[in-house]
Amino acid sequence: MANAILGKTADFKKVLESRENFLDKLGIPIDHCICMQVLGEDKFEVADPSSAGASLKDYKKAIKTDALITDKSGLYLFLLTADCAPVILFDRVRKTLCLVHVGWKGADLEIVKKVLRKLKDLYGSEPKDLVAGIGPAARRNSYIKENPSQISDIKWQPFLEKATNGGYKVDFIGLLKKQLLDVGIKGENIFDCGIDTVKDTRFFSHLRESKLPIGAQGRFACVVGLK
Repeated sequence: MANAILGKTADFKKVLESRENFLDKLGIPIDHCICMQVLGEDKFEVADPSSAGASLKDYKKAIKTDALITDKSGLYLFLLTADCAPVILFDRVRKTLCLVHVGWKGADLEIVKKVLRKLKDLYGSEPKDLVAGIGPAARRNSYIKENPSQISDIKWQPFLEKATNGGYKVDFIGLLKKQLLDVGIKGENIFDCGIDTVKDTRFFSHLRESKLPIGAQGRFACVVGLK
């Protein structure tokens, strides 16, 4: 999993320059990348190679989805986050790949379960063959919601904890991991970097920067592909 700070700026020319510099260091041509614009829902689709390049160079052409799937080598999936988790799913046998955006809403909608069903339908993927990687995200002790809408949802009960100063700690990463296990991915094949974006200032955080206007808030990137 590769991450990069893209710059706190609303000037898209500077953002694009940062993207190009980041990808150049990784040896990835920008025209081989597909950028998604997340919806915070549970939409997913197969990556269309014709969208490569343009979706990074023009934010209006970014693919509006919460997950991209591919089995094409040399095609790279590109996701911007700042507290929600970038999740990589890789089928080692069938050489398929998926990059998923998972926040508390994605966990609530069980997007990873839906994506895995699609991988099985499209490519015959079996959970036992999958490896899952979880990137930097807001962790339980940092993600506090005053009155979480999921408070009465039984599936959330093990992942909500009353905070000392009021509100509830929301462990959407814990629920995500349970969902990965529930569909049959082996525990030893689930890799969590453990980084808390709210506390680790190497990464941008929407929660930490919430007082700034959206255009002034930063995002970091996760890019992944099949060579």
